[in-house]
Parts: sequence; structure tokens; C-alpha cells
Amino acid sequence: MALFEPFRALGYITHDVPFAVQRRGGQGYVAVSAGKAWQIYSTDKLRLVLVGPQLKHKIGALACKGDLTFAAVRGSIVECKRVHRSGEYVGHTADILQLLVLGDRLLSLGRDGKLLVWRIGSYAAPEAAIQLAAGFTPTCMAHPDTYLNKVVVGSQEGRLQLWNFSSCRMLFEFEGWGSAVCCLAPSPALDVAGVGLADGRAVLHNLRYNETLTTLHNASGAGTNADLYLNGSAAQLARQAAGGACTNISFRTGAGVPMMAAGGGAGVVTVWNLEERRLHTVIRDAHDAPLLSLHFFPGEPLLMSSARDNSLKQWVFDATDGAARLLKFRSGHAAPPTVVRHYGAGKLLLSAGEDRAFRAFSTIQDAQSRELSQHHTARRAKKLKIEERELKLEPVVALDACDVRERDWSNVVTAHEGDPKAYVWRLQQYTLGEWVLFPPPKELAGAPLAAATTVCVSRCGNFAFVGGASGRVDRYNMQSGMHRGSYCRDPKLMAEATKKSGPGMPAPKALLSNPGLTAHDGPVTGVCSDSCNRLVGTTGRDGFLRVWDLKKRSLRAEVRVGLPILRICHHAGTGLMAAACEDNVIRMYDLEAARLVRQFRGHTAAVCDMQVSEDCRWLLSASLDGTVRCWDIPGARVLQVMRLGSPVTSLSLGPAQDLLATTHTGKRGIYLWANQMLFGSGADVVPSELPVRVRLPRIAAAAGDPQLPGDDGAAAGQKQAAALEVEAMLRQTRGSNGVATAPGSDSDSEMEEAPQQPQHLQLQQHGADASEPDSSDDSADEAQAAAADAAAVRRRATAAAADAAAPQPDLAHAVAAAGYGARDGAGAPQPLLPELVTLSMLPRTQWNNLVHLDTIKARNKPIEPPKKPEAAPFFLPTLVGAAAGRNPVFDFEAAAAEPAADRAAEAALASKAAAAWGDDDDDGQQRPQNGAADAAGSSDIDAAAPAGQQQQQRQRPQGRIMHTRAQAEHSQLVRLLHSCSRAGDWTSLVAHLRGLPPVALDAEIRSMQVLEGAAEEEVQDVALLLSFLEDEVAANRNFEFMQALLRVTLQVHGETLAASPELQEAAQRTQQRLAATWQRLDGLLQSCRCMVGLLGNLQT
Repeated sequence: MALFEPFRALGYITHDVPFAVQRRGGQGYVAVSAGKAWQIYSTDKLRLVLVGPQLKHKIGALACKGDLTFAAVRGSIVECKRVHRSGEYVGHTADILQLLVLGDRLLSLGRDGKLLVWRIGSYAAPEAAIQLAAGFTPTCMAHPDTYLNKVVVGSQEGRLQLWNFSSCRMLFEFEGWGSAVCCLAPSPALDVAGVGLADGRAVLHNLRYNETLTTLHNASGAGTNADLYLNGSAAQLARQAAGGACTNISFRTGAGVPMMAAGGGAGVVTVWNLEERRLHTVIRDAHDAPLLSLHFFPGEPLLMSSARDNSLKQWVFDATDGAARLLKFRSGHAAPPTVVRHYGAGKLLLSAGEDRAFRAFSTIQDAQSRELSQHHTARRAKKLKIEERELKLEPVVALDACDVRERDWSNVVTAHEGDPKAYVWRLQQYTLGEWVLFPPPKELAGAPLAAATTVCVSRCGNFAFVGGASGRVDRYNMQSGMHRGSYCRDPKLMAEATKKSGPGMPAPKALLSNPGLTAHDGPVTGVCSDSCNRLVGTTGRDGFLRVWDLKKRSLRAEVRVGLPILRICHHAGTGLMAAACEDNVIRMYDLEAARLVRQFRGHTAAVCDMQVSEDCRWLLSASLDGTVRCWDIPGARVLQVMRLGSPVTSLSLGPAQDLLATTHTGKRGIYLWANQMLFGSGADVVPSELPVRVRLPRIAAAAGDPQLPGDDGAAAGQKQAAALEVEAMLRQTRGSNGVATAPGSDSDSEMEEAPQQPQHLQLQQHGADASEPDSSDDSADEAQAAAADAAAVRRRATAAAADAAAPQPDLAHAVAAAGYGARDGAGAPQPLLPELVTLSMLPRTQWNNLVHLDTIKARNKPIEPPKKPEAAPFFLPTLVGAAAGRNPVFDFEAAAAEPAADRAAEAALASKAAAAWGDDDDDGQQRPQNGAADAAGSSDIDAAAPAGQQQQQRQRPQGRIMHTRAQAEHSQLVRLLHSCSRAGDWTSLVAHLRGLPPVALDAEIRSMQVLEGAAEEEVQDVALLLSFLEDEVAANRNFEFMQALLRVTLQVHGETLAASPELQEAAQRTQQRLAATWQRLDGLLQSCRCMVGLLGNLQT
């Protein structure tokens, strides 16, 4: 089992598939593709409503009808009702191009030249199948209004065909316009359809008379004359956008000017006035990527658009000049993010990517995710007629934040690629801050500005530290943005250089070339500060770690690493700093002591990012070798090696250590992983250096819907062969104890790990990345990764075979290398050693509520006694009258006059039942003294009661505490006690008790209560129960659960134990076993308390 399991993916809005819109009542909904899953947004506020199941492959087309959503996956159509799969239509031999819903029929157009007609709900075979001619390559289709059972199909050759899909007959073929047909859209005008061509034209054609009404050139906003209304890179993109094809057309309906919107690969939307047949307006900054869909809402001046820039936007035409205005939108990263960090309590994620956007994603509410403003870039780009992206800051290379001063001033600092300035952000307002951080010219002493490479915010939120490519480290005030000095190795030399450099004049070259003017001789790769604002640590590519006094800006200590340091990660609470060096080794230093404390070896490529957990027990590192390693800092060893789909570029572990956020190469989303030490069974996580393959998370987590494996073909075969080969090699290297050993890594010596079950056996369980929303089916990549894993394991197996003659590890190493995920037949964790106490790993409420069940019942007891409802009897006699048929009148007097014989029989039955079972009132009545009296009472009741009441009496519960011997014999607990005692194995009984809730378990124990004058067999049942508890306590299994069970047993059967010498002896043996175990455990706990008190100066 992996340490981190996939949870969900953030930031995916839409993929490379046109959306599908439908209206249900007064609310509109739009279904969009997000790779291998679909999402449904409400059109009024663009809030996420539903997320579909994860499919095997990417979605190629979408359609909707009521609660049904149809998704084309390669050559099949998956039907989902709400969010659950309800069926699948299979009939195409190639990918499906488009889906169209007409009434109760579903039409699918495929690349195989087939047009299939399906009856919705009939999955066996299509209702009709049309095979298009060989020289007709379909591209799109549309249904003209009022054309019953007819569709128009466009082709790559430029021709159109009108088909009657009910009779499977072609009615007419249109010659075309000499260019491939890219899209078709029916217009509000009867018999008129819009045709988008590959050369950028949009044609309005009358289908009935086969007559072209008008031709609109450059409808996609691309082509040779794009510079007439575009400037900058937008015009260049328009000229290069695949010939400027018109791929989307939509017509406006309702009152107002008749308009048509068109777009294509340039991301520009052109709006045309059909009445005057001229260009009405152009939305230049609509999208930063080719358009996917355009849709005018019926009767409204609203246009919705989607594009490959991962955005969904709505435009309203309410301006006096007819221009469009952005009304609302949802968007994510248009390019893969490269930096991600948790902010504050962990409910917010800060991310930045190659699209120059700086975003905040909420892990709780998806609607709260947004992009931080960079001061009206859209407005300025519109005035300058350039792309908005050109006005944004360069991609972020480093960021840091502190939430202490969030409400007072800017609290986020970023460094950007190639930019010598650092920028502050006010996260409270989600906007760029007031100040730009760069040293004044006087501090530079005439030296040129160099790019900022790393940033840091002090724990108090008052200072920002910026490291540059020239080796400078400067300090700034976050409130005022003023420069508060720099850190240099020779302050006197810096003062001299500053003094000799006059206004606009550089200092002498001899001084500028002196290395004492900067903190490092090369680029600064890391800056950090401690939690007390005393120390500042810096690293550089010159291979030095330097510790500075924060206030005095003087050098306190220096550590020569000897290798260029690529990046660092600092834990402010402990003062430990991890540095990733060029030799792929992670070294951990103590800033206060300025010395090396740990080394972690294992990565085979450069380390991309690192993160230390909040409790400073784990170190997570991601590398270009495609692995994420979790290191145990106190133990100086690797806990687990994971392959998370594709190489990780950045990672961040939340403050609560519950969720891990990662970004990946080529992926536009942010992936969340659940920590199984918190959300799963920690005993199932096996420490191992063998890579564990885990698929990427899906768009949304769905319980009970397992992710579909995407392993097929050569990848699955190669992984299976690699797993078998690895298993055979490790079997040869097993020692006498049956445990395979593998080398570990620590700071001073090589540690050995011995996982009881090889982790490679989980390769097929976790599989390859099958749920990644933004990648195609890469079986070749999976096969290559599986081969790489097999090669790595073969190298480890060879090394293990070479060390097979090594002596066996001692007790401590054996315990550390044991299989923590091993479970016995009852599902409980197996003890690592017989003398060790092992917990049951059950929820705390299951055994804690068992002990305090009486308190819980007393707390939940109602304040007022329940009142009997005043209800009329089921059958009421009615008065005979003329109006009895319509208005019956009930005879209450007759209903009240119940026969006295019935009431007497009922009273006699109740008295005999009370005499047989006894009551809790102090009325002086004696209970039956033996079983014969009980049987006699029961026979009398059965004889006095009618047959129906006898059946009801048998089924009625016989009380909460006092039960008959027949019931006890049929108790599951008693039967298991006898069977397990005869077999000498309590496994099945433990499994039964572990699966019972506290109330049921308490009832089982109380059902064995021995009453006065009971048979000897009931006492023997209690003796078996004590024998079971004695064996479990002696075995140290399910420790806390057995303690709770023993306490309840003593409370319920205390009087029986006091009256039976045999039970007293069994109780004394149990007490002796428990005392020995607790004495040993208490000694260990006392040693820990003494050590903590000594280290924490708690001695008095």
C-alpha cells in the first residue's frame, strides 16, 4: 500500500472537446470534458454541479438529455445517469467525431465513415446504420430545424450530404465551396444553415433551394488580413493558426440585431451583423488558445465560449456600441504549473505556471479558486491591441508566503524568470501588491542588476529576503517596500564601494570584482530564516552554506558543502535545513550549530522540490527520475519510494499532513494525495525502497467507484513479467527467516530494511496512470517505466545476493524491518514480536464507547417521557343513516364499549407473563426458582393466548437483560466460545467481536449474565469467556480492545465471579498476566517520560 493514495485533481475546467448545453426548467447546464471524465456546470453562476465517473480513455464527444450524459470514448459511447454508468453503446470501429441527441434517438458520427442511430436505452445494436461513401470523409453533422429525421453531414472534401436516418437514404448532396467543412450550425431562419470552412470563410446556405445567401470572409479572425484588427503576438498567432479555419459558429435568437458568432484557431471571436452582412464586433482577448465551442443562449444576449486554454467564459452584449463584455468565467492554468505551496492552515493552494498566471486554489470549495490580479492587464491589453499574456509578469520560479500579517499588508513574495525584481502580493485582496523589491542604485555600487532566483518571508511577516543570480541577498520591509540592507561577507568593503561610487558612476573595478561584496560567488539558490528572527541561512551554487545574523547582517558561520547546492527546504520550528546538491544527495544541516546531521541517498537524477513535514519527522523529495521519496528524518532512512504517474515538478505537504499537493510535467492540474497514515490503515504501509506505482488522482473523489486500470497491451505484459522476475530474484536472496533484505540510507552508516512482502507485488494493484485527465493512453511510456523499475529492482536484488552471507540483523533491526502491514485471520495487526504490545488499530469510538456506554445512554435519555399519540382505533363502527355513504358518522360509544371478556383475557395474559418473567417493581412477588416453573408459565401463556398472539409472543423481545437459556445457546458469542475452545484457536471469535458495534457487543456480553439458580453450563460459558480474555492478554494482541472488553465483562459478571471459586481462579490468572504486561509497558513509558523531561528541562 502506498503512503499517499490519490484523492482528487484541481484546476481542470475543460479539455479539447466541445461542450454540450441543455436546459432543464428554468436552469441551464453545460457538460464539459476534463480528459477522462466529464463535469457539469450550472450556466447561471458556473458552479460545479456534477462530476462524472472516470473512464478508460479520453472523451472525444459529449451529448446530454435530461439526467443522461453521453460520452464518446474511442469507438464506444458511455451512458451515465447522473454520475453513475448506466450503459454502453458499441458499434464504431474508429473514434467518434460527434454525438447528437434528437428526441429518443442518439446519433453518432465516426471516423470509420459510419452514421449510427441508437434508440436511447437499447444497448444491443443500433436502430439504423449508414455507411458513407469511400470518397466522403465525415467531419461534422447538424440537424436543421423542422427537418424531421434528417441530418446534414459535412466532409473533408468540402461536400455536404442530407440524409434521412430513418429510411437510411441520402436525399441530396451539395457540391461545397472548395474547402473542407469544419462545422455546421442551424440558424433561426428556416432552411438556412451556417457552414464553417477550413479557409476561414463562414457561409450561410439555403438547404431547400441549394443557394448560398452570403459568404463572410475571415470569420475566424485569422488569415492574411488579421493585422487589420489585431496587433502584437495575437496577430502572429492568428496568421499561423492552422490556416485560420472557422471551427465554431453560433446564431443569436430572440429580439435584437440578428448576429452570428464565429471563431477558430486564433482564440478570437468575431461577431457578424447578419442583417447588414458586415462585421459587428471582435472579441480580441476572448481566449489564449484555439476555440472549442460557441453557444448563444436562446432569447438572451449571452454568448458562452470554451477553448483549449482551460477556460469557460460568458459574454454579454449590453454595451451601447454593441461590443461584448466578459460577464463571468471559470478558468484554470492554461499551461502546466511549476510551483505549488500550501498557504495558512492548508485550505488554500498557491500555484504558478508557464502561463504567467498566479492562482489560488481552494481545497474545500472549488468556486473559491481564482487568479490573482496583475493590475488591469486585460484592459491595458485591449487598449494596446496586444495579447494579455504579454503584459503579465514572467513565470514564477520561487515564492514564499506568511499569513501572520495577512490583514495588514502584502504577505506573499515571488521571484520571476529572468526578472531582477521581486514582487509582493496582497492575498487578502487577491491582487498584486504596492511595492516592487529591488536594491537602490547606491547599494549596487554601479553593478548591474541580476535576476532574482529565490525569496523568503520571515516568520513574523515583516521582512522579505531576496537572493539573486549575482550572489546578492537583500532584505526588504514588507510594509513599506524599503530596502533594509544586504548580506555581504565584508561589510567594510561594501561601505567603501558604496562611498566611492558617486551618482551615476560605478565603483572601481577592483572593488566590484572583490567577492566580499556579495553573500555568494554565484547564484543564490536558497534563503531561509528561523522562527525567532535571529538567523538567516543562504546557499549558493558555489557550494557554501552560510549562516547570518538577521539584524546585524554579519556572517556567523560557514559550511563548505563541496558541491553546488540546487535548492533547499527549511523547517523553522527545529532549525533544520535540507539541501539538495548536484550529486543527487540530500544533506540536512542544523543552522544553529552549522553542522551536518543527516544524509539521504537514493535519487538518480536532480531533485526538483522538497518539503519537510510540520512535525519534522518526514522529508518528501521529488526528482527528475520520476520518483517521490519519503524519508524518515529521525531514523535517517527511506520510508517509501513512489512513482506518481509522471515526474513531479513541485510538491507541498499541508500543515496538518493530511494532503500532499503535486504538479507534474505536461499536466495542467494540481493533484491532491491523501496521507494513509491519517485516512487509511498505517499498518498497511510497508517501508520499502522498491518503487510503488500509484496512478494520478481523478477529477473528483468518488467513494465506491474504483479507478479503472489503464494497463493494457505491452505495458501490462511487461509489468507482469517484471513483477514475476523480481519475485523470483528476491526469493533467491531470502535469508533463513524468509525476509528479503534491501539496503537503506542514513547519515553515517548503511541501514538494512527487510520488508516482509516485496512492494513490487503491488505494481499491478496500483497500476499505471489511468485516471490522468490531461494525457493520452501512453502504453509505451508505462512499459518503459515498468522496465526501468524492473531494472532497478534487479540491481537491488543483485546487491542483496552479494550481501547474503552477511550476519543477521539484531533485534532492533529486525523490528524496524518487519512487515508492518501483516494481518492475522481476524484482520488484526500481527505482533512484531511476542513480547511487544500490539494495538487493534480499531477506531477509538469502537472500544471507548463500549466502556462508557451507560454514560452515553444517560446523556441521550429524553428529558420528557414519550407521550402516547391520541389515535383512533383502526376499525370504528359507523351509524346507519341516509348520508352514511358520503359522510360517515362514527359511533364512538360502541367503540368504547369493548367486550369485557376480551379485556379480561388480555389482563390474564399480562399477569401470567409477568409471573413467568418477573418485573422490576418491589411488589413482593417471587420469581420462579427453576427452569420448570419457567416452562410451566410459558405453557400456560401459550394455552391461554390465541394462535395469532402466540406467534406475536414468540417474536416479541424477551427483555434487555434477562434471557432464557434457549436464547443463550443460540447466541453467536456463546457458539463461537465453544467452537473456538474446542479448536484451540480464538481467531474467528476475535474477528466476530472486532466487527460488532459497541451496543451489539455490550448486548452479547449481557446476554451471558448468570441469574440466581441458573444451570452450571451458564457458569462454564463465563469461564470460557475469561479463558479467552486470558489468552488474548497473554498474547498482547488487540491490547486496548481487550482492556475495554475485560472491563465490561467484570462489570456485568462481577457478582458471578464473586460467587464461583472456579471463576475467581480464572480471574486471578488473567490479573497476573495483565499485571506483568502492564508493568513492562509502564517501565517503557516511564523511561520515555524521564527522557522527555530531561531534554525539555522539565525537571523540578
